[in-house]
Amino acid sequence: MNSSLDETKINEIKTQLGNLTNNLLIAIESGDRPKVLAAQNAFTGTIASLWTATDEVGVDRRTKAILRLVAGWAINELPKQIEDTANDEKIRKELKLFQRSLMVFN
Repeated sequence: MNSSLDETKINEIKTQLGNLTNNLLIAIESGDRPKVLAAQNAFTGTIASLWTATDEVGVDRRTKAILRLVAGWAINELPKQIEDTANDEKIRKELKLFQRSLMVFN
């Protein structure tokens, strides 16, 4: 299947990712580790699903390269980093950078 993403779908995805990012940031701020892990699992799972879907829809090479970086961090690094509360500040910075990136992504 080689269909392209329309603007409405992109906006829906951006909104969903923005909400998941906010949920994870709020969970980290709360210090409730079970809540943090649940929010991280939702964030990582959604990004993993989106990454898998890039093979099924038309995504240009430049966009796919950006998505590969985000997916790599969210799928491979974040689950390891989240285990240690000493990484919370670094994770917050990465998530805020991700939020800013979502704002400019079209």
